[in-house]
Amino acid sequence: MNATNADIYEIAMGRWSRRLSRNFLDFVAAPSCGSLIDVGCGTGSLTLAAATRYPNAHVVGVDLIPDYLAEALLGAAPNVRFETGDASKLPFADDSFDTAFSQLLLNDLDGPAGAVSEMVRVTKPNGRIAASVWDRQGGLSFIRMFLDAAAVLAYPAGDALRSQIFDIPYQSEDALFDLWSDAGLRDVDTTTLSIRMDFLDFEDYWQSLLGAHSLIRDFFTQLDPEIALQVRTATERAYLGGKDDGRRSLVASAMAVRGFVGE
Repeated sequence: MNATNADIYEIAMGRWSRRLSRNFLDFVAAPSCGSLIDVGCGTGSLTLAAATRYPNAHVVGVDLIPDYLAEALLGAAPNVRFETGDASKLPFADDSFDTAFSQLLLNDLDGPAGAVSEMVRVTKPNGRIAASVWDRQGGLSFIRMFLDAAAVLAYPAGDALRSQIFDIPYQSEDALFDLWSDAGLRDVDTTTLSIRMDFLDFEDYWQSLLGAHSLIRDFFTQLDPEIALQVRTATERAYLGGKDDGRRSLVASAMAVRGFVGE
């Protein structure tokens, strides 16, 4: 059976986005009732976490990828609905929601500012807007182990890949703060959220890594077989740390921002 986009995402990031959702919702501190929208909901980790935390709220998840929404629907709660939609052109009227949030989306968009503007448009005055992004360069050690090995052993292509993955618009809390401020939001605040990524063994880690970013997967599958073996071996040695294969727990960090719509 061929893996769907949702299957790949679940192995690579779905389990971690679920874990991050709890910390992110603590930071968002949304009202316990009213209407909430999760922009770029993916397979629904944040949407469903919000629905569970706020059973009296109405929660909408929006994403462009049908595979993701199909997966999200498998766990749908009574107070949730999912819709197909583009973050840069949300299919909702002005002032439709009390809270809008987005998890791990902004750095994958061509026009993040446009998506933020749309979140502001569909949120009521005094409503809150929040988002989180992975700290790819300094906070994702499970990716960093591979990219550092590739940069050395598959130079210059591996070095270029590392730069490409790390070369994202929002690499600091200050950058997120400025994005929110430029959108006209008030009382802007930022923080860093950390979780643990728990892997059963190196193979579990490796499958998660190859699914984490399409650039990594494409790069590795196109390597010369001898170089590919060297990169995998070096990454495995970094994972094992001189001990037998087995469970490992790696820290992952994300940066988050929140603010309020003006009256």
